[in-house]
Amino acid sequence: MSERPYSEEMLALAEKWIAGTITPEEKTRLFEWYDRFDDTELTIEGQEATAFGRLKQEMLQDIRHRIKPPAGVRRLTRASVAAAALLLLIPGAWLALHSRTATQLAAATPIKNTSRTNDIAPGCNRAILTLADGSTVTLDSAGPGKVTKQGNVEVIKRGDGQLQYASAGNTPPETIAYNELSTPRGGQYRLKLQDGTNVWLNASSSIRYPTAFVGKERKVQITGEAYFEVAKNADMPFRVTVLDPAPGGKNTEIEVLGTGFNVNAYQDEAGQRTTLIEGAVKVTSGAGAVTLKPSEQAVSSGNQLKMMQLENTEQTIAWKNGYFEFENADIPAIMRQISRWYDVDVEYQGKASDDRFSGRFSRNVSLAVVLQILHTSGVELLADDKKIVIRS
Repeated sequence: MSERPYSEEMLALAEKWIAGTITPEEKTRLFEWYDRFDDTELTIEGQEATAFGRLKQEMLQDIRHRIKPPAGVRRLTRASVAAAALLLLIPGAWLALHSRTATQLAAATPIKNTSRTNDIAPGCNRAILTLADGSTVTLDSAGPGKVTKQGNVEVIKRGDGQLQYASAGNTPPETIAYNELSTPRGGQYRLKLQDGTNVWLNASSSIRYPTAFVGKERKVQITGEAYFEVAKNADMPFRVTVLDPAPGGKNTEIEVLGTGFNVNAYQDEAGQRTTLIEGAVKVTSGAGAVTLKPSEQAVSSGNQLKMMQLENTEQTIAWKNGYFEFENADIPAIMRQISRWYDVDVEYQGKASDDRFSGRFSRNVSLAVVLQILHTSGVELLADDKKIVIRS
């Protein structure tokens, strides 16, 4: 590697910052070191680029231009993210962070680590494909190439992990066959439907769809969260049914008039949210219906359907692009995302804090880094086995 943009001293100061033992003078030195860089100056090569790449682009650049938060809102501090990023600059530093004993971790932070909870890797491409006959395929263990054939449609796992449906002939199917793709906690997956529509599934989500579209419309059903880029076909409208998991709940129907939109319909979130990025969609829920323009969001809950204008749609699809991004979010909202992505349970001791946080960091780091960022930002927590306890 060429000249490193950091020194052993800066690594040591970052360690002290995370451990809470840094002096005011040392903290000033660390901040001055960080502030003197343009983000483009941080050039990492080889294996170090693999470990650091997105942290350089997504953490440091974003943190530098963040606006001042509203009154009462705490940022997931720039210093905490910068220090965590610094520890990932070289493989040795990464190992140093993770090779501490439970005693050393307890001495450094209030994070209790009895089963290497802090070493939990981030989520990855994991999903189960359920075929028309009820049989299943575990996609994360399947190699690239042809997975199966459904009628005259081949199901292919591409080298980049995407599942693709491709017609093997021009003969329309005699019957409509349905498949279902589902992700667990700690999983995500990308799907290309037979018509060319691209779908990204977040953790704990599912989509049910025909292996080939026939008739006058294209219809799919989803649970959880998904982002769609719909292939245009004016003669065959694309419709999404968002299933409400609550007993007696009302499903939301989305008629796609454009291309890019996100749907968040987790059971533990407040309402189903459809956010339009590009094009137009019509959202129907209960007795109400709204047509969205880009940067608008429809929220359906019970018999109510509301529409709102968003200043930042990037936050809504941050998960698809490999980020966690929060704006004026409370701890339960943050922890719901962390729970789904790292497959951990969250418990609260006492009433959850009313503090609000804003910030952005990569989804490609281990749970250890996330917990350090949260703790350094003022969140009191304990980690025990696959459970995180938030203390008020």
